[in-house]
Amino acid sequence: MSIREAEEELFAALKAVNPDTVEDGIVDEAEYLSAKIKIVYLMKEVNGGSAWSLREFLREEAGCATAWNPIARWTEGILSLEEEKDWNEYWMREEETRREKMLKKIGVVNLKKTSGGGSSDRKVIYEAAKENRNFLQHQLELYKPQIIICCGTAQIFADIFLPGKEWKCTSRGIWYYVWGGTAIIEFYHPGAHVLHCLLHYGLLDAVREIQKTEGLWRQ
Repeated sequence: MSIREAEEELFAALKAVNPDTVEDGIVDEAEYLSAKIKIVYLMKEVNGGSAWSLREFLREEAGCATAWNPIARWTEGILSLEEEKDWNEYWMREEETRREKMLKKIGVVNLKKTSGGGSSDRKVIYEAAKENRNFLQHQLELYKPQIIICCGTAQIFADIFLPGKEWKCTSRGIWYYVWGGTAIIEFYHPGAHVLHCLLHYGLLDAVREIQKTEGLWRQ
């Protein structure tokens, strides 16, 4: 059974309980499976709408610039860790083309499977994640990511999936946990009010160190 077929089964069961469910997951199965490193971004919730597919939106329309340009840049950087690119090679350069190419190589999983508003309520996200625990575990087991980047979701993920586990810290202060060969990285939401270049190189720097320290996913 393909990932897409398994996803359809999972979400059909969830939508039978809540028809407003927004489907997420692997944007393009072939591109994801052929990527040098399999990356899943763990988000909180989508902003608006009901009963639609985030993965279809990202595959067919490449998402919106504000939220997804950073994700596309991060993905490009992680998939070319061996290269040292200056910021001017990323910033404001062919952003739409990058989104069209890079977003097909990732998975996106929301802790809460229905939409929210402009800002997230942590308590609501937490309760939804607890309720969806088994579903989320099935998703992650299906995708077998090598990296999970927690975009403002690490604490909730840790509380629900890794209670009492001791996380490690990179030399520059990024927390992570290796879970059965998968590096789970605590990081910011792509819309965080931090300079894009600081987020970008902060994440790449952490990924490089984790790769070297833990001996994971050699390219």
